[in-house]
Amino acid sequence: MFRNLSLFKIYCFLILPTLLISTACQHVPNINSNSDSNVNEIKAAINNLNECKKNLEDEREKNLRKIIRSEIIPELREIRLYSKKEIKKQKLDKGELLKRTLIGRVEWIETEDGKARFKARVDTGAQTNSLHAFNIKEKTIDGELYVEFETTDSEDKTHSFVDKVIKKSVVKSTSGNSDVRYVVEMSLRFGDRVIKSNVNLNDRTDLKHKFLIGRNLLIGDYLVDVSQSRLLGGKK
Repeated sequence: MFRNLSLFKIYCFLILPTLLISTACQHVPNINSNSDSNVNEIKAAINNLNECKKNLEDEREKNLRKIIRSEIIPELREIRLYSKKEIKKQKLDKGELLKRTLIGRVEWIETEDGKARFKARVDTGAQTNSLHAFNIKEKTIDGELYVEFETTDSEDKTHSFVDKVIKKSVVKSTSGNSDVRYVVEMSLRFGDRVIKSNVNLNDRTDLKHKFLIGRNLLIGDYLVDVSQSRLLGGKK
């Protein structure tokens, strides 16, 4: 678990002081059994040995605490324990990410028939795609609600579409006026894919981009790099 540097520090802080103290403890007075004061010398030697032993134990404990605090605990905090199930999930998630297409903050998108092309802004904060639309009229086809509307593409060409209504809602503005909002399903060509996706029809006259790409088109298939643009190709 420890690196080579940690092992070196353990030697410096624990083993080396122990050797030094042990060496010091060996320098005890010589006992002359023929001397009348041998009893006092023995007692002094025993006291010296006990003191060395205590100093040695205190030094060991001090150095061990220091190593645990400065070396072991920080390394233990870096250890993350994952179950086999979590590790397997992480590997699968990483594999799925590698399969996704990288796009930029602005990409070209067009209708499936290629009739209208839009320089679209990618907005991961928006739940649904949004398209500039005007002259919206409801129509009933085979008993289902459709809308006919017009839009202007990035070349200022006006196009008409008829699409099935997925959702219709009434939104009140701050001034108290009611505005009908439609969500339609459109077939869109994005890069080399044709995707059926829900699109909000809104008045985007004052906005730079007439088409906004939301999460409902991106989720699961794309990664966004906001520092890049037009990674899928197309006109500048």
